Amino acid sequence: MNKISNKKIYGVVICYNSESTIKDLYERIDKELFDKIYFFDDNSTDNSYEIAKKFDWQAAKNQTNLGHGGNLKKAIKTAFEDGADYVLEIHADNQYDPNLILKAKDFLDQDYALIIGSRFVNKNPYKEEGMPFLRYLSNKFMSSLTSKLFSIKLTEFHTGFKIFGRSFYNKVQFEDCSNNYLFSFQIILMTKFFDLKYGEISISADYGDKVNSCNYYNGFIYLMSNFIEMLYYVLAKSKIYKKKIYKYK
Repeated sequence: MNKISNKKIYGVVICYNSESTIKDLYERIDKELFDKIYFFDDNSTDNSYEIAKKFDWQAAKNQTNLGHGGNLKKAIKTAFEDGADYVLEIHADNQYDPNLILKAKDFLDQDYALIIGSRFVNKNPYKEEGMPFLRYLSNKFMSSLTSKLFSIKLTEFHTGFKIFGRSFYNKVQFEDCSNNYLFSFQIILMTKFFDLKYGEISISADYGDKVNSCNYYNGFIYLMSNFIEMLYYVLAKSKIYKKKIYKYK
């Protein structure tokens, strides 16, 4: 049993070409915070999987590359089918500190469906933590816009630190979401659409050269996809057209 809550908490490490950070990540994780940790390698072309197999977590390698969202969907499904009550998304590049899940204890105890780790809670990550300016500007603008348009009380929508609850797993069609980074934005809109409980905690992040962030071209595609997804949300709320992800399981 983990030392945070009487709920079963699983960590799922999603990985693609992160061989240089896996050992540091493993040593960083406080194992007493989790009942089980899975490692999902998305068919890396480096030695990520071979390194991960040396450590005390359950490691698996996809036979084909599923994409960021595809790998995360597989990880979430596996963890909940194995009995998890909560699942923390952990990035193998060690950008986010998994131990910050401690800050989410109250939300876990109250059965929140989705808990977001935000870099914008009472601070400016560009000035205080070295977040690249263009990433800061686009993230801040899109997060503020989405929050105001749809009355979603979050300071950040574009983060890789997320905790999924069983109520999310039971009610949301997350398996029909995108297989790329858009998945991370879609699941927030879906949580709001189905009126599930959500919250956020304050986190920090590393922006060093070992971090596997999407490049600016893919970032632009992701940004444009956000606007399209916002339109789908409006159509679903207006009962004009419901994309599959906005239908109940």
